Amino acid sequence: MTKRLSDNAGGAPIPVLMMAQELGWGGGIERDVSKFARHLAGHGIAAHVACFRPGGARWKEIEAAGIPTVCIPVTSLKSPSVISAAKQLKRYVTEHDIKVLHAFDGPTDLFGIPVARVLRLPSLTSQLWCRSILAKPRQVLLSFIDKLASGIFVNSYAAARELVTDWHVPSHRIHVCHNGFEPKEFHPHGRTRPPRLSDASVVIGTVAVLREEKNLPLLLDTFVKVHAADPRARLLIVGDGPMKPVLTERAEQLGLTDACIFQEATAYPADWMRAIDIFVLCSRSESFSNSLLEAMACGCCPVGSRVGGTGELVTHGETGLLFDSGQAEQLADALCRLVQDGQLRCRLATAATRFAHDHLTIDIAAGRLAGIYRQLLGQEAVSGDNNETVLAVSKC
Repeated sequence: MTKRLSDNAGGAPIPVLMMAQELGWGGGIERDVSKFARHLAGHGIAAHVACFRPGGARWKEIEAAGIPTVCIPVTSLKSPSVISAAKQLKRYVTEHDIKVLHAFDGPTDLFGIPVARVLRLPSLTSQLWCRSILAKPRQVLLSFIDKLASGIFVNSYAAARELVTDWHVPSHRIHVCHNGFEPKEFHPHGRTRPPRLSDASVVIGTVAVLREEKNLPLLLDTFVKVHAADPRARLLIVGDGPMKPVLTERAEQLGLTDACIFQEATAYPADWMRAIDIFVLCSRSESFSNSLLEAMACGCCPVGSRVGGTGELVTHGETGLLFDSGQAEQLADALCRLVQDGQLRCRLATAATRFAHDHLTIDIAAGRLAGIYRQLLGQEAVSGDNNETVLAVSKC
């Protein structure tokens, strides 16, 4: 049980400054900042949002919700602009009586956490990806930032274990808060297919930024086996990114041009998720996938690689199927099994949807994050959830 040690004075909301490098609509971190900022008010937190470059869909979304925003124009961490930006950040923190600074990505970790340390302001650095995928110098630099921050915010037990095991971070300094989705947008009601997919027997798909670590060539290669067994099966890939030309060329080489649909990235992915029967996450590296979570909330049957926090989302055989990362034969077998067994597919999809809506909404996540901020300020004891997290991290 959570034990409150003291309430903030007069019950006034606690001002917290959340920082991200930019706030476009494509990346998971930008979406997380927007979701948390817009939902923390219900948990006694007055969010403020700062970024290095203003504008973008998430910036506008945050402003439309009436949340204060500020641009801290850092062009380069090696530029003299860092000094003037640090002074601007100090003025903002002072003028708005900010109580906690929370940096959400690498650039704001490197800039914001040292400034907060100088100001003696409680701060959270974030590790929302697997650190091992970064260049070694960046890994070492972030490990130094870990020591400067009051705590480290992660979105999966997997990320926490990496910090404890590989970087010797004391587990009590790590705060796990799984991502949350917005039920008004991501839900299974009104699942329909667009005309291009209306005659498909089954739709296998994914929604992602098309980067190398998503390993989508594996999905194309395994879909060949599915399509050979069921020529009416369709593959839907929603997103843009540097791998798109490679993927479209690979689809052509495999003879999948008519069976594979590439859809541009969209600010409204839920509509496409509700057209997908089997959602596939092939990633080589992942902490806690927003796309997989949102697809589960939309009624998809999930299939994911055993990396990072995917196993915290999907329980094999209960809320979806898992395969070992990079193992094409395992993925092909899982997809063929689900295509051929409609009852199994529906059972897993229903269980996945229920799990997401019962445990992983943004309101649940925002409540947890609000508790973390209060812990940093000494206003709330470590919750039962956090004790369980520390125990789990320590034992793994």
